[in-house]
Amino acid sequence: MKLICLPYAGASAVIYMKWRRTLGPDFGCVPLELAGRGVRAGEPFYEDMAEAAEDIAARLVQESGGEPYAVFGHSMGAMILFEALRLIRDRGLPRPAAIFFSGRPAPDLAPPEEPIHELPDDAFESRILGMGATSPELFASEGLRKVFMPILRADFRLVAAYRYVEREPLPWAFAVLAGAEEKWTDAEMAGWRRHTTKNCVIVRMPGGHFYWQQGEGATALPALLRRELQQAEWLEMSRVQDSRG
Repeated sequence: MKLICLPYAGASAVIYMKWRRTLGPDFGCVPLELAGRGVRAGEPFYEDMAEAAEDIAARLVQESGGEPYAVFGHSMGAMILFEALRLIRDRGLPRPAAIFFSGRPAPDLAPPEEPIHELPDDAFESRILGMGATSPELFASEGLRKVFMPILRADFRLVAAYRYVEREPLPWAFAVLAGAEEKWTDAEMAGWRRHTTKNCVIVRMPGGHFYWQQGEGATALPALLRRELQQAEWLEMSRVQDSRG
């Protein structure tokens, strides 16, 4: 089974490359690149969340190749993934066998994000560094700064502009993951249960917002994903056999 992963704001698909090793040989990790970075650097950034969802919904179906697949989105990636899954449901496209939303509260509960993308460069850099996932060397190098500053501003503009629109819940189970030291409360994370008619498991992992990049979370998350994907694989196989029965 493929695990298709969406990055957080300012990141590219490369952040998931090591998962190809840590998940083991039974599961293929497919890091999905967003527009405007990495191999898609020549493409314009998304104008809004609707455009991002359209793009990602199409790419999820394309990357799955008609085979069972799972999806993982962290922070901004979870927001885009949620809206993309709504499109997949509405259009009757192949659904994922497992869904993981990470580092993001329920979409109807998250307060509007502060438009930090409008801050002057120095203040914007300070806020980004304070989030903990960006190395100071990124801004120390003028070359890297010129590459990543537009990406960061575009992503935080996308996040700040997002407004939840009430729709019917998704008809699929999913897992919601967050660091134990994450700023989002248990109630905000548990709010995801309103967005599915199936089961929703809330899991707190060791660490903060970027729990899966260091410390215990760096090993705990791959172990959890392997366990859940193995279960999803058997469930998907059973579903296909039943449909053929």
